[in-house]
Amino acid sequence: MNGRMMGIAAGLGLATMGIVAGTWDGPEEGASSAVTHAPTEPAPGAPECRFERQDTAAFAFESTATVDHVPAPRVEDHFQGHLSWVVVEEAQAGRPALLRAALSAVVLEQALSQERVSAVELEDGPFYVRVDTRCRFTGIGFSPRWSGGSRRLVSTLLESLEFVLPGDDSTHWSAEQRDGVGVYTAEYRRDEAPGGAARLLRTKPRYQLDDTAQRLGLRVQVLGATAEADFDAERGGWMRRVEGQETIRIHLPGEAPQGFTHRFHLVREDGHFVSVRDSVAPGEADFSDVFESDPTTPSPVDTELAALDAGAARARFLAYFGEGGKNAVFPAARFLAGWLRAHPEESAALLTDLRRGAIDEAARSAFFLAFELAGTEQSRQVLADALVSRDLSALDRSRAASALADHGEPSRQAADLLLAQARGSDSPMVANVSLLGLGSMAGRTRPGDPLRDELHAALREELERAAGSNDELAVLDAIGNSGDDAFRTELDERLRTGAPALRGRAAEALGRLSPEVTRPLLVSQLEREPSPGVSTTILRSLSHMAPGAELDLTGAELALAGRKLASASSVEERAGVIEWVGRARGQLEARRVLAAHFPREPSVHLQQRIGAFVTPSELREFMR
Repeated sequence: MNGRMMGIAAGLGLATMGIVAGTWDGPEEGASSAVTHAPTEPAPGAPECRFERQDTAAFAFESTATVDHVPAPRVEDHFQGHLSWVVVEEAQAGRPALLRAALSAVVLEQALSQERVSAVELEDGPFYVRVDTRCRFTGIGFSPRWSGGSRRLVSTLLESLEFVLPGDDSTHWSAEQRDGVGVYTAEYRRDEAPGGAARLLRTKPRYQLDDTAQRLGLRVQVLGATAEADFDAERGGWMRRVEGQETIRIHLPGEAPQGFTHRFHLVREDGHFVSVRDSVAPGEADFSDVFESDPTTPSPVDTELAALDAGAARARFLAYFGEGGKNAVFPAARFLAGWLRAHPEESAALLTDLRRGAIDEAARSAFFLAFELAGTEQSRQVLADALVSRDLSALDRSRAASALADHGEPSRQAADLLLAQARGSDSPMVANVSLLGLGSMAGRTRPGDPLRDELHAALREELERAAGSNDELAVLDAIGNSGDDAFRTELDERLRTGAPALRGRAAEALGRLSPEVTRPLLVSQLEREPSPGVSTTILRSLSHMAPGAELDLTGAELALAGRKLASASSVEERAGVIEWVGRARGQLEARRVLAAHFPREPSVHLQQRIGAFVTPSELREFMR
């Protein structure tokens, strides 16, 4: 599992400051999951956030993220502090308001975090927030002096507080948003709160994971994610109280599921307002996406961690698994990776510990993940040695292959090792994981690097060699891991002419390529696809395109969706059509297609999904 997946796996709320922070790949190394929104204006008379120049506000805020079912001591990150802001610019047509904000009275505890954040830095300088009249955060800007960890922490804390108004008088609506885990569709309900305030209830039914997560087999299960906010119409329509608790479970192939819980609370308390210095002008602030561009300022060094000797570090690492089995994989890996970065010369000695049986089986997934996250040349060499070590089990060698493929910058040495194992390993498991790793490495290699062309040639060679055998499916998975449009022809050919299993796997792989290249191919096959299972896979690939942005479906695509809804006997296939068309909920004709199908849909669950995309008033109007 690569660093970016560590971010997704544990990027819930405050935990993001150590798990997402500092571990996301750069933009050239994976599909972006960012949600971008232009400022939107509510309809006349609709609830809105209003900001007048020089207005001020202050809030007390608390946030806690925990790893579930980990033995004592309790593993959690905790933030407590005050947020103050002053309005610098009022919202104008097509332009959001600009707030200058600051944190004070910060109390910060970090037991989960791989990336340490300084409370002093959080309080030291202002940052800027752009907020439109629907209360959506459209940008957060920081001083260039802020470290990447501090930027990511603040961004994640604010994202948990984002409640998006409907823009009209709807009582039920949905909105595309993002938090530290990824992109999700928030579903809202409006109620009345005491004192005449509007109360918004927000739920997160599921996340839209990006291509990198999908190709690694990562699944995020939302066990419960609800939050409520009271909006104060008399004071700018802004929130006066927020309460929320969200629990997710991360599933990774070959590992026990891991649960994370995030609890947060905010209340407006203007008595806590502190003067927000203007030491950074708006034009000097960096509004780039902190999860896409990693500021080069290093995070503070954890001197306590660096002071541990090898025996103490190993003992503390293994202590995570004293009673918790595999449930401590993530925090244990982050701990050991941090120690390896401080003591790279000890990397080989830890591999010796593994060989002599000093690392329990329950800890071995975290062990190899730690070497990947460490990102040093010494940790890369350990993974390379482990991959070819006949004295290690096939499972451990497979773990080494997966970690080596996603370790740091792609290298020819690592590629040669993976290719040799894919072609000649004595273990089918090691061969398959190495092949998948080659695809992942190809996707991370920069355009123009000769290694990229060599990896593409190797994958094509493997595809030709495996033609007509079960191995062909594994090669398609590896090609999908690359996410490269250069494989369009090979995938399209198998989508059109292969057996059902091959067509489905080709559809999955095509879904990881760029939408402008693969969307026409998938839609064309959907029109004539006879297998409900393959159709469902095609629809899933179509629905996952361009995560975070609404789709713009053509008239022909909407007509096809209507025919599929009318003719499909498979519940899964109809669900796939509804999700695909729902991604275009901003189009009136897309909502018409869903509304027209609503009275014919026999599944109550699918009717509820349609209701998430089409308002009750529109359903009544379109069904007349």
